[in-house]
This record gives sequence, C-alpha cells and structure tokens, in this order.
Amino acid sequence: MAGKEKGKLHIHINLGTLVFLVIVVYLMAYMLTYIGKDKLAIYEVSASDIVDNIEGTGVILRQENLVNAAQDGYINYYVQDGAMVNKNGVVYMIDTTGEIQDYLKKVLEKKNTMSLDEKEQIIEKLKIFSEGYTDNHFSLSYETQNDINNTLLDYTDAMLTEHKAELEEKYGKDSYVEVTSAQEGLVSFVSDGQENLKQSQVSEETFLSKAKMSDLRTNKKQKAGSPVYRFIKGQDWQLMVPVGQNGYNRLKKRAEDNSSIQVTFQKDNFTTTTSYRCLKQNGKYYVILSFDNYIQRYLNQRYLSVSLTLSETNGLKIPSSSLVKKSVYRIPKSFLVHGGNSAEKDQLNIMETNKKGEKVLRQTSAIVYKTNDKYAYVVSKDLKTAIIISETDKQKIYTIKDSDKVEILGVYMVNKGYAVFALVDMVERNGDYCIVSTSGSKIELYDRIILNSDTVKEGQVIY
Repeated sequence: MAGKEKGKLHIHINLGTLVFLVIVVYLMAYMLTYIGKDKLAIYEVSASDIVDNIEGTGVILRQENLVNAAQDGYINYYVQDGAMVNKNGVVYMIDTTGEIQDYLKKVLEKKNTMSLDEKEQIIEKLKIFSEGYTDNHFSLSYETQNDINNTLLDYTDAMLTEHKAELEEKYGKDSYVEVTSAQEGLVSFVSDGQENLKQSQVSEETFLSKAKMSDLRTNKKQKAGSPVYRFIKGQDWQLMVPVGQNGYNRLKKRAEDNSSIQVTFQKDNFTTTTSYRCLKQNGKYYVILSFDNYIQRYLNQRYLSVSLTLSETNGLKIPSSSLVKKSVYRIPKSFLVHGGNSAEKDQLNIMETNKKGEKVLRQTSAIVYKTNDKYAYVVSKDLKTAIIISETDKQKIYTIKDSDKVEILGVYMVNKGYAVFALVDMVERNGDYCIVSTSGSKIELYDRIILNSDTVKEGQVIY
C-alpha cells in the first residue's frame, strides 16, 4: 500500500490563486472587447459656411492702343503712370537737344531723400502685396516690384513739372516740344504688346504665353514712331476666364436665375459683384466678366486670378458621420389635437371599438418632429399600419398606411447625458461636413452631438 500511495500525483489549488486567474481572464476579455468596440466621440456644433466657387486666371480686354513718339528726341513725361488726361492735355515733352535730360539728371542726383508722401505710397503698395500674397501666386512679388519701380519713375517725371519755368528760362521753348492727348483717357507707361487683343482672338495659347509688361520709359533717345505710352479709353473692361466644361455648365445654369456674380481678385483680395455671360469658343469654355469700374486698379495687369462665388451657405456645421435616419409617420397636420392640460397640439385621437360596438376615441401622446402646411411628422407608441385616427368630432378620420412611414434626418444630441434624436434640415453637404439650417433644425450653436451616430442608440446613457 505504501508503494501505491507513493505513486499518486496530488494537486493542491490555492483559493487566492484561483481568484487571481479569474480576474486576469476577465480583464483580458474586457480589454479585447474595448479594443474592438467603436469609440464614442462627441462633437460641439459650430457656426460655419460652405462656399461653392470656381477659380481661374483670366485675360483683360480693354479699349487701348499704343501712342508713338511724334519725332526724335528724349522723352520726359508731365503726368504719372495711371493718370487721367483730358483731350488736348499735355502728356509728355520731347527734348530735341538732350540738354534738358542732363539738367533733370543732375537735379535727381541732388534729391537723395524721399518725401513723406512718396514713402506712404511705397508702404501702401507693400501692404496690398502682403495682404494678397499666397504661395500659389508667387508672381505677385514680381508685379509688386514693377509697381514700386514705376512709382519711383513717377517721381522723376514729376520733377519736370516742378522745374518747367526754370527750364524755359534756361534753355528756351524751342529746345523741347510738348505733345498733347487726342482724347480723354488714362495713360500707362507699360506695354505687353497685346493692346489690340479681341475677344474672338482669345485661345488656349493666349494663356500659355502670358506676355510680361515692360516699361516704355527710358533715358535713351527715342526715334519717331517708337511707342512712348499706352492709352486706355473709358472705364469699361472685361475679364475672360477659361472655366472648363463643368464650370461652364454650372455658371450657365446659375445665369438662368442670376446673371451677376461675386468676384474676388486674388492679387489684392478685393471683392465686388459684376455681370457675366458664358461663351464657348473654338472648343473651349469661358466666362466673361464685365466691369464699368476699377480699371485704374488693374491698369498695368493683363492677367488676373479670380475666385467666382457661385453660392455661399451659412448655418451650423456638423460632421456627416453624425447624421442618423429615423422612421416616423407622416400624417395630415389637422389630426394633431390639444391634450387635456396642454396648449400644444401634440396628441392623437385613436379610434377604437368598445365592447358595445361603439366607436370611441382614446387620446395618446405623440412626439412631433416637424410640420409644414400639410403634414406632421410624428412618432407615437400607438401608431402603426391600419390604425385609425380621428379629429375631435369623429367626423373626419384617417387610416395609417404603410406609405405613411418615412425617414427624417437628424443627430443624437447628448446635452442631458443621454442620446436624444434631434431633427436637422441639411442645406449643403461637402465631403466630411455639412451645413444645416438654423431655423429648420432642432440643434443650436455649441450643442453637443454624437460624432459617429452608429456607435449609440437613441436613449442610451452617455455619461
């Protein structure tokens, strides 16, 4: 017997060890369940908008032409770049001997400081550049540099007017010839060679070449017939922007209701509203923006990048993932009635037959999510197909049909610590977010809603 006892295996399990193992298994199971479970996230409703726009770079079309020198000589201007000149107004003078040119050069060398007005104009140009600059429009830096150079040249030209009397006395009137403008208009001293560009001539190559503006002013002697300034007539101008077929179709459809559009110029972030029309030319699609103002603002530009705002929707911004559909009954609005102690029409009269075979009404409460002139969208525990509802006098009844069951859109609001369905009226959707109306929705700014609606159920306690 002793030998047999010796061969047996005895297992002794400690109670504490067993409890520890059970706890470990439970914790592991809980962690695995937690890891595989969708995380609950809450989003705070914010105010925002969705802007539907089309961006592009257009070419400017104006009534303009180059004016050539009347005879050989050194050109000095009486007006600044961008100035308005009257008919028969003096624009420039031709120094036939070169003596006046030398005199102005010496005066300029003595003027080694800038006036306060000159400094302010330079600062303003830099400010406009800073406000409108983006990495996508680096070319603005070159345009600004040219603008500043032109401004500095304007100061040189202004000295001619300041010292005109002194020049006449020193060299006599026969030493120069004053040249006037044939008509009223604007004067520009830069040219890109596209002054005669017409709408019918615009093609894909027009935007590929992008000719640069070059300054017509020089301290060298000019020959008769050389261009000395660019003349722009009137205030009307157009911007012809390629928009592609999709943009063309969207703009053309919009023009059926509204032929004006908001335009933002990316050069200086200036926004205005103007009329437009769509054009298909040589297999390409364009929008033509027409202006009767601001011609001086972009006088020395040929190409302008713009953003066209088709629509701008304001409201409350919520994630698309927070949207949830809810089944409700759509019933005639007139069947909503007052309760015994309620001023609200949030009750329904259910028509039933009692034991005596009489038609009786039983009032039940309903949750009314929305109404319009004709229908009410409701939920009630007693509503289902074939149920008869009645107005108070029993004269008018309505039988619930399968087709009365519809879906409405909403979110789960958790302001009170549990998930409550709240109706939303979506007006615009853009990818991961959408805009809902402030008037047609049952949520407000800063309300807390469930980010992922599929992670909870209505009525679920959140915290």
